[in-house]
Amino acid sequence: MSELNYTSKVLLSAIAHLDSYGAQEWSLRAVTATSAAIFIGMRMAIGHKYNIDWDAFVHAIISGFGSAVCIYLNMYAAVAMNGISEPLASVQCNGPLTSLHRIIPAITQGYAICDIINGFRLGPAFLAHGFATFTVAAIFNEVGGSHLITPLLLMEISTIVLAVLRSSFFTPTHQLITQASFFLLFVITRILLCPMLHYDLVSTMYEMNHKMEECFPKYIFYVLVVFGIFFNGLNLFWFIKLIKKVKRKLTKEEDMEMKDLNEE
Repeated sequence: MSELNYTSKVLLSAIAHLDSYGAQEWSLRAVTATSAAIFIGMRMAIGHKYNIDWDAFVHAIISGFGSAVCIYLNMYAAVAMNGISEPLASVQCNGPLTSLHRIIPAITQGYAICDIINGFRLGPAFLAHGFATFTVAAIFNEVGGSHLITPLLLMEISTIVLAVLRSSFFTPTHQLITQASFFLLFVITRILLCPMLHYDLVSTMYEMNHKMEECFPKYIFYVLVVFGIFFNGLNLFWFIKLIKKVKRKLTKEEDMEMKDLNEE
């Protein structure tokens, strides 16, 4: 069995502090409700001060970087800890690798309430995204499979930049750098990495279907496939709109201020 590398030890040590507060046993419903209350409270108290979407910004940091940590541990610590790689171990009913894997989707489910509220302002695509996020997170949380979808939340890293894209204190140079960073992160996380992660999980679940049914309901596979297609399709839809925006900016048909993605 391989040994843990230094980075894995540091990350697991940090998660151990979370476990000291009982994170391994926290009710996911309670985590969802608490997260929703915090994000809605933040939204009411701070709003969009300085033109920053603060609740989206904080959630994206937690879910995006938290997912990145979980992916790293899946890649470099899973075999050393359990003697089997991920997502194979989770599909074979070994449970979450860490408590962080378990609770991140519950936090996202709570935030999805704000996502839905934003959808009424930003348009049908964003509204559908909010309802879909809440639904898929709720299903996996309820069946004890939240850790299966945690890596897919890596896409939230691009939202960190999106939330501050129109900050009132940015200079034109800052705006240009931020816009370029958002485009790059969007492509890397939502167009390249997350479809790969989704395919890896779906193919593993399909191959181990007989084993997976010992701990998860059979329909969970179809839920993953359908919602994966939806989110990947939605990301592709937004990507095409981004390409059109970049083209307009380069041809001077639109000024350098980045507007909402639902605007043509």
